[in-house]
Formats: sequence, structure tokens, C-alpha cells
Amino acid sequence: MDYTISITNKCNLKCTYCYERHLNTEYGCVTDDIKPKIADFIKSRNDVGVLYLFGGEPLLYKDTVKYYCGNIKAKKYVITTNGTLLDEDFIKWCADRKVIINMSHDGKDCTDRGVETALLDANLKTLLKYQPNTLVQLVYTEQTLPKLYDNIMYLKNLGVNTVSAVMDAFLVPSDPDSFGDLLREQWRKVSEIRDLYVYELEQKKKNIREHRRSLCEICKKKIFINWDGNIYPCVQFQNRPEYRCGNIFVGIQAEAARKAHPDYSMVSERCKGCEIAEYCRNSCACRKMSTTETVRDISEAACMEEQVHILTALELISKENGGKNQ
Repeated sequence: MDYTISITNKCNLKCTYCYERHLNTEYGCVTDDIKPKIADFIKSRNDVGVLYLFGGEPLLYKDTVKYYCGNIKAKKYVITTNGTLLDEDFIKWCADRKVIINMSHDGKDCTDRGVETALLDANLKTLLKYQPNTLVQLVYTEQTLPKLYDNIMYLKNLGVNTVSAVMDAFLVPSDPDSFGDLLREQWRKVSEIRDLYVYELEQKKKNIREHRRSLCEICKKKIFINWDGNIYPCVQFQNRPEYRCGNIFVGIQAEAARKAHPDYSMVSERCKGCEIAEYCRNSCACRKMSTTETVRDISEAACMEEQVHILTALELISKENGGKNQ
């Protein structure tokens, strides 16, 4: 089982595309009282695969982050941070304990995040000294899509060799046709960058080759523990009572949510009849919920992004096979 602990949903930035701002929930953090109870609950299950420490911005509470890394035994520890609060002492502390830090950085222009690019550049360079394979996560909007390739190249020139680029979940294209064309153009250019691991394309290639589609199931493979101790299937479902799956005091009680939401793992309704739907990841409930506020469908923009990823990955596979399709 993979566990995500939401240390807090507070943040020191105000990104225009932030999912937390759209959830419209109260803000809080793991308190000193509940902190050990979350650890005790997870340890009692003795089944931790990956432990994700998440926010908001989890490094607002570095001591809490360190507490969980030191008190819960996991196969892997992963912290996701906006990068502004990183310092060399903390980075070294993580490196010494093989705690992975994933950092957000949108490239040359970080206006949508409300932070100076120079600060992120400096912190990223320090992080790369200790963790050269750091996954750097970029978000692009309709306005920044024309510079997606340039922004990824900017990160590569800083020394990044592993990158993830995801679309603003709430994006609604002003002109879907031209948006789709630009999306295809930019991702094709990104796919041609050498010596760079692009998470979305590499994962898509792997899934196509293995003919594997991941299935979203409520609390079967992963759970999200909110800062107040309540348990949900994933981050986009936090503080939605109908999806609550217990808490750290009574344990996981997901059966009611599974019965109430049989459509949780369904492939998006708009995928019916699509020729490449077998490669689609649009059964991801978190993705559906984040783009349409329902688990039955995804947004038009997310659908286009998925199609572009699949087509681009198929082209890459064909090139790697000497021009032959699998």
C-alpha cells in the first residue's frame, strides 16, 4: 500500500492553477497531537510501499516531515515541494537517508506561481548536487503552452535529466482546434529532446508495450491521509464526505464508498468509441474529478492531452523499432 500524508494544505505561494484553491476547504496542518497517531496507524498496518509527504507545501513543517521519515518504515520516501523553502542542510539530511525530493519549477517564467525564477534556480541547483535524478514537475497553462519546449529546455540546461510536464487541470481552451494543434506540436518537439527522461512519455511507452492499463480502485493500492486524520482515496477527494474512507482511529472503511461509487474506476464517458482508448489513463478518478468535478468524465483539454501523449509515444516506439509498429 502507498500512503500519502497531507502535512498541510497551506502554502506560501499562490499558484494560479493550484488545485487546493479550487477545493474550497478549510486550511490546517498536522498537529502535535495527531502527528504520532497517524504514524501509529500506518505502522500498525505493516504494509508501506511508498510514503508520500505532501501539501500544500509540506516544508512549512520540516520537523513533521523529518518525524515521519524517521518513524515510519517504508520502501521509499518521497517529498513533493514547491522548492522555495529548500536549504542545503535539509537537502543533505534527505540525501543521507535516501529520501527523494520532487520539486516544482515551471521553467524560465514562473509568474503563474508568484515566485522569482532565480530563487528556484538556485535551490534546484543545490538539490541536483545531492540528487542528480531529481524529478522536476512543471505545470503549463494555455498561455504558457507555446513555450512548453523552451521551458523544458531551460530546466535541462540547469542540469535536470528527469522532468514531468502536466496541464493545468482547470484549463478550458478558448479555441480547442488551435489548442490541440499547438499541444501536438509542442509535445512532438519535447519528445525529440535527447538525454532527458520525460515522465509522461516514458510511462505511456511502457504501458503501451506491456498492454497495461492501471485501474483506479478505492483504497486498494493507495490511500490519502488528510492532516486531520481522515482517510480518502486520493488528494482530489479530500473533505468530500461521500468519499471518506474512515480515519486513523477506526481504520480504513472503504466498502461504503466503493458501493456508492461503482463508476469510480470507469473510463471517461468521452472515451467510448475512441480507437486509442485502450492506452488511455482516463480511468484515473483523481484526474476525472480534478477536471470535471465528477468521476464519470474528464475535460476536453485533458482528453486532448492524453491523445497527444499516446500518439507521441506511439511515434517514439515506431522509431525505436526502426519504423515498424508493434
